[in-house]
Amino acid sequence: MNVLNQVSIKNLKLNKKRTISTIIGILLSTALICAACTLATSLQATLVQNAIKERGYYHIAIQKIKSDDIKNLENNRDIKKIYTVNEQGHALLENSKNEDKPYLKLESMNIETFENLEFNLIQGRFAKDGSELVISKHIIDNGGADYKIGDTITLNIGKRETLDHYELDSVNPYDAKDEQLVDTVYKEFKIVGIIERPNFDFENYSDPAYTIITNDTAGKENLTAYIALSNPKQYETSIAELLGAKDMNEVDSNTTKLKYDYFSINKELLRWEVFAFSDSTISMLYTVIAVVVTIILFTSIFCIRNSFAISTTEKIKTYGMLASVGATKKQIKKSVIFEAIILAVIGIPLGILSGIFAVFVLIQIVNYLLADSFSSINVIVLNISIIPVVISVVLGFLTVYLSAIASAKRASKVSPIEQLKNTQDIKTNRKILKTPKIITKFFNIGGVLAYKNLKRSKKKYRTTVISLTVSICIFITMNAFIVNALGITENYYANYDYNIRVSKNNENGLSEESLDKITSLQNINQLYVLYDDIQTLKITDLTKVNMQSEVSEEVLMDEETGKAIIDTNTGEVVRTGKKYVGLQLLALDNASFKKYANKIGANYEEVKTSGILCDTASEYVGNTIVESRVYKYNKNDMIVGEYNKEQLSIKVGAVSTIKPYGYEDYNYYGGILVVDYSKYDKLNFKINRILIQTDEADTLEQDIKDLKLEVNIINMDKDVKSNNSMKLIIQIFLYGFITVITLIGVTNIFNTITSNMELRQKEFAMLKSIGMTRREFNRMINLETIFYGTKSLIYGIILGLLGTFALYKAFAVKIDSGVYIPWNAIIISIIFVFVLIFIIMRYSVAKINKQNTIETIRRENI
Repeated sequence: MNVLNQVSIKNLKLNKKRTISTIIGILLSTALICAACTLATSLQATLVQNAIKERGYYHIAIQKIKSDDIKNLENNRDIKKIYTVNEQGHALLENSKNEDKPYLKLESMNIETFENLEFNLIQGRFAKDGSELVISKHIIDNGGADYKIGDTITLNIGKRETLDHYELDSVNPYDAKDEQLVDTVYKEFKIVGIIERPNFDFENYSDPAYTIITNDTAGKENLTAYIALSNPKQYETSIAELLGAKDMNEVDSNTTKLKYDYFSINKELLRWEVFAFSDSTISMLYTVIAVVVTIILFTSIFCIRNSFAISTTEKIKTYGMLASVGATKKQIKKSVIFEAIILAVIGIPLGILSGIFAVFVLIQIVNYLLADSFSSINVIVLNISIIPVVISVVLGFLTVYLSAIASAKRASKVSPIEQLKNTQDIKTNRKILKTPKIITKFFNIGGVLAYKNLKRSKKKYRTTVISLTVSICIFITMNAFIVNALGITENYYANYDYNIRVSKNNENGLSEESLDKITSLQNINQLYVLYDDIQTLKITDLTKVNMQSEVSEEVLMDEETGKAIIDTNTGEVVRTGKKYVGLQLLALDNASFKKYANKIGANYEEVKTSGILCDTASEYVGNTIVESRVYKYNKNDMIVGEYNKEQLSIKVGAVSTIKPYGYEDYNYYGGILVVDYSKYDKLNFKINRILIQTDEADTLEQDIKDLKLEVNIINMDKDVKSNNSMKLIIQIFLYGFITVITLIGVTNIFNTITSNMELRQKEFAMLKSIGMTRREFNRMINLETIFYGTKSLIYGIILGLLGTFALYKAFAVKIDSGVYIPWNAIIISIIFVFVLIFIIMRYSVAKINKQNTIETIRRENI
């Protein structure tokens, strides 16, 4: 080791405070980079895991193929693994309680396929051969079958066909009048296991059959191949070639004859495994990530650079002595870089460990919060991969190098005489030291001295101001980031007057019998019933339609084809018949209608026999969503249209843009006409939703499930809890991020100000020696505090607002919620800056005041 390196090590040991503070800066910077990368990889791994749990690990499933096709696929180099399932047929479930699901559907697969497709075995074991059977728990809960492990059952298995011999499958609902089982064969099975209800690949909500599984590999027809790709990143090319298409556009358009007619792509897995998002979402994510990473790097580089700059200033005489005895500029530069490398070697590993530990703690907290909120989601896993570590090491060393290189160049360029005099940071001339009259008038001699101190040491003054400016800018920008992120997860259900919503899951709707069963349950404080009609009121008088709106083209329907004028799927314009707009008819029970009328400010007596026109539609103007009206109807106008092939007239009692209770999430561009069910019960209304207010939401939800009504149940209380948990998680992560950024900034500011004060000890001692009192001295320091803070706030707030606008533009790529001005953050910054500078200044002054004036003047080194 050469002499200069030994001197560098000695300097680091002697100046422990500066060494430790610089290491802390490197540690915090690296920890933040590592934590962000590790959290990203952990979240990705968790989302991939959830996607696999939901449907299994495959990228594309090809249905209705033969065993010869499977052999051809096995020779494809783009395919890593093929999992085969054979649908052997359907059998009637005797005495099924669900009249829409009278069948059992027999699927055959081996145990590897069973495990890969994530069937959840809750009791027993998997079938060893074709004589054993695994059944779904849904058969018992929903179908009412009295099956248990060990039972032997005989099934008459065949194919579903219409009476005119058209083959049916799972997408075709049950029609007792027009279907039959053909080519049936009796088979006997022993039940050896029970699974949870399979995912929608095997049993969707409209499927007329319950899934049962055996282990028989003899089937050669009606196979489904679940394919895992060798290189998922090249999924577009692989899938297109697999299906015989030129590219994915040809696959998605469904306009070209493909090699296989029936297939489905596991988009959820691809979305998280290879980030197969839409272009706008990818743009938003990359832009936001780029802004955040830039913030981290800029803050880190500046903080650590300041540490090296201060260290170089303190040791400038040392470098002058070395230069005077023969050290070259290159050697001095290498000495500074060597010092930086030693600090990096210590700080970066500590930062990586700290970052991983921070993510571990965060994940434990998140998993605890999610335990009761998202039972369907796996716990977040800590995924420590080599990528975050490599990124942290590379960016850590890059940050340290970029931070140190400026100081190294500066130390090597100054001549030995200037270095020994240590005057290069102090610039004096009449123009620089000229003091504005306003400072002399209001602050007297203390203000003049404070101002001249700052002007004659511009580099030190500028360093402190920039340190504060960066911290203010980061705080304001990240506050805006939090507001935007939390705005996306805003509590949607906070102001609802109900906490249980029961809705239909098929076109037949909820029956009056279902309503009676639900009404008879306990713990119901208030119950509202909402009705709808599958038929719309056809408005053919287009003079009443607001044709200025872009929405009008989407709501116009063609009477001959029954399709929209502009087909949203193909973009084709359909104009072959008479045009109309379909006005959706909704009805509320009397209590709900009165409440809705009161909510929009209407008089119930005036609207009870008429209708309330809910006239609002959303459309994009640029990237901004705006609300517009579809119709030109006003209060007391008569709406005349065709309903059920007859003319129907309903008076407009009121016009509103507020959606009725229970339909807050209902989107229909043709408009909604809301009426009182008790006045219009002769129309073809059927129960659509039941809204319930209860003090025991979880208990009531389970009670409704126990009724086995085949309805959709939304527990608002659970959603609110889940939403609040998600908001808390986002807050923990983002405020943790701000905390680390703030710590870096505070460390930077503390180092800068205390070092500047220490370097000026002799100057302060001289002022005291010529008669400056402690009060005058404190006044001078307080004025410096004001100068520091005011200038920093001006620049910091301006840059913070620019950062806020940059984040707004990043989010607006996908979601435009308007520009947010973070007034709270600005006010906090103003208070924080002055308090922070005052405390640090007081700390430094207290140390200086304890020193002996004569000894300080005589002291050559600090």
